[in-house]
Amino acid sequence: MEHLRCVVERITYQNADNGYTVLKCAVKNYSDLVTVVGTMLDTHVGSVLSLEGMWKMDAKYGRQFLVEKFEETLPATVYGIEKYLGSGLVKGVGPKFAKRIVEKFGKDTLDVIEETPDELLKVSGIGKVRVDRIKTSWQEQKEQQAKDRKRKNDLKKSQKQRQHHT
Repeated sequence: MEHLRCVVERITYQNADNGYTVLKCAVKNYSDLVTVVGTMLDTHVGSVLSLEGMWKMDAKYGRQFLVEKFEETLPATVYGIEKYLGSGLVKGVGPKFAKRIVEKFGKDTLDVIEETPDELLKVSGIGKVRVDRIKTSWQEQKEQQAKDRKRKNDLKKSQKQRQHHT
C-alpha cells in the first residue's frame, strides 16, 4: 500500500450515487497532475487529501493512483491553503481574497480563520460584512465535513453488510 498527499486541482468525474470519482491532483515532486480514482464522496477542488492505495496502468487512461482509503486534511502549505480558500468552499473568499489573506497570514491562515477571524479585517478590501460571511461559511463547512464523515462511515457499513449477504 502506498501513500500520497495531494491537492485536488480538478474533478474530472464524480458519481453522486456511489461516490466513484476521478480527480486530477497536484502531488509534490510530480511535474504533471496525477490522476486519482476511487470512491471519494464529497471531495472538492482545493481539498488536501491523504491517500492510501496503489498505482495501476489503465489501458485507455494511463497511469492512475487507485484509492483504497482517503482522508481529507486541512492544507499544510501556503499554496494548498490559498487553493483551498480560493476554491469557493468558503463563501466570501475567492481566488483574489485567498491570495491577499494568505499573503498576510501565511501558514497561520486557517488558525486565524478558526480562532481569531476578526483579524481578517487587517487584510486590504475585507470589511465586517465579508468577515461575517467567512465566519458563517467556515462554521457551515465544518458541520458539512462532520456530516460527510458520518455518511462515508454509513456507506462503508452498508457495503460491508452487502458483502456479507452475497
